[in-house]
Amino acid sequence: MSHFIKVCGVTNLSDLKFVSLLSTDAVGFNLYDKSKRYIDLSNTKKLVAHVPEHLDIILIFVNHPKEYVSRCLKEIPKAIPQFHGDETKEFCESFEVDFIKAIRINSDTDLEKINQDYKSAKMLIFDSYDEKEYGGTGKTFDFGLLEDKISIPFLVAGGIDESNFHDALSLENCIGIDVCSSVEEMPGVKNHSKVKNLVEKVRSFNV
Repeated sequence: MSHFIKVCGVTNLSDLKFVSLLSTDAVGFNLYDKSKRYIDLSNTKKLVAHVPEHLDIILIFVNHPKEYVSRCLKEIPKAIPQFHGDETKEFCESFEVDFIKAIRINSDTDLEKINQDYKSAKMLIFDSYDEKEYGGTGKTFDFGLLEDKISIPFLVAGGIDESNFHDALSLENCIGIDVCSSVEEMPGVKNHSKVKNLVEKVRSFNV
């Protein structure tokens, strides 16, 4: 199968153009103003104008007001919202568009409830749990927490790199990876060789 590759936390045109030339599937723009990779709506719109047709545009929201999400989706109509906070099923579904729900996972996460609550999601993203950060920590989590427990297609995030991507992709119903900090020089600036090497390795990996 061809695994889904999302490169998140894109903040500048140089990185966007490079990622667009690789065999990737989606780029993510972080609209959460407490993120180290925050980019406001105005600058996001400028970058989105350079995203080629074949790439999905993902907008990351973290507990944003409904009005703000609606405004962003109106101004960037091709975008898919990714809800990375504590949003409810009802909130995620209220925009009547495809959506992605990100889950910060630990041993207390009720995966059966997630299977029920978010079965209308386009996909899920599982990320490492951090009390203070909503993603982008570069920390990995125990992939065994997900083994044979998720019925919805999902991506694995959280420190995914050349050393562990194959373990993530071997999980049942894992359709790809979401990378950010593991392929950066510094927050918001990608290391192009790391991105390229990881993408090539994923594309040559078969489960």
